[in-house]
Amino acid sequence: MQKTEHIVFKRAAKRHSNEHHGGAWKVAFADFMIALMALFLVLWLMQVVDQQERKAIVAYVNSASVFDEGAGNPFNTANSLSPIDFGGEAADLSSHNAAMTIKSFFDGNGDGPERDALIPGSFETQAQLAVLASVVEETAKQVSAQGNISVDVTPQGLRIILQDDFKQNMFHRGSANLTPFFEDVLLNIAPIFKQISNSLIISGHTDATQFKSKFSRSTNWELSSSRANVARQTLIAGGMPSNRVLQVAGMAERALLNKQSPDASENRRIELFILTTPAANIVDALFGTGNPDNILDKARSKAQFNQPVIRSDFINHAQPTPSNSPQPLSHL
Repeated sequence: MQKTEHIVFKRAAKRHSNEHHGGAWKVAFADFMIALMALFLVLWLMQVVDQQERKAIVAYVNSASVFDEGAGNPFNTANSLSPIDFGGEAADLSSHNAAMTIKSFFDGNGDGPERDALIPGSFETQAQLAVLASVVEETAKQVSAQGNISVDVTPQGLRIILQDDFKQNMFHRGSANLTPFFEDVLLNIAPIFKQISNSLIISGHTDATQFKSKFSRSTNWELSSSRANVARQTLIAGGMPSNRVLQVAGMAERALLNKQSPDASENRRIELFILTTPAANIVDALFGTGNPDNILDKARSKAQFNQPVIRSDFINHAQPTPSNSPQPLSHL
């Protein structure tokens, strides 16, 4: 009897040559990319800041700790100036301790802005306004905003213009939300108004670009007014007394700086006009009512006093009685 042979097939599992490798390389590669990104960030910071700002950053990093209770603790948001608002609305700056936020890194060593050297009072003469202008310009240098702030001394006071450029926008386009850069600029300018007693006019200006949505009721008038009011709120949060503000106005695109290019970035701006006392009195006279010392009231009373007086008896004597008119009965 012939035996039947059984053929057995043995299938061996295929082994890859790199089977010992796992996913650890992905973790190492991710760490490398994070370190490379941090390196690029440090190189960028070294490029955009000056020597004084580098000293300030080093001093802040060396003195700050996550275990501190002060402003250097990144987990303590009580003193945060720009809390994250997921609702998309502007943060309430008045609820934060702005005095701690705007504290200069150079306090005590003479390298900071000279705003504390201002003599408190009213700045009226051209020489006094020139000193005030130099303090504003020095403050602009401290926050690297020389290209965004211009100062002009006029007979009516000091005109401070904060405007956009091709690098920095003061507000997000089409909204009244301040960008962090210009928020810091306003907060650093605000302490200057503690030292002066002059009145202030804040005006908002837009370019000639109009809202394209047919269903939107917003115009450049509402936008410029809202931006001027946000600037006022930020200055008050930075320490400016609220009674310094005499007027907040929205000018839309009615006062363009660059009329040849109505959509230019320099037309989008906030103007702070520090008024002398005579100029403030004129503005107050235009809108003030019920003030006995009001200039318009005095002019109105003088005009009424100088009006010619026409008496009725003069008119009667000036008109002769006709001969054929009936005579009174007493003459008959």
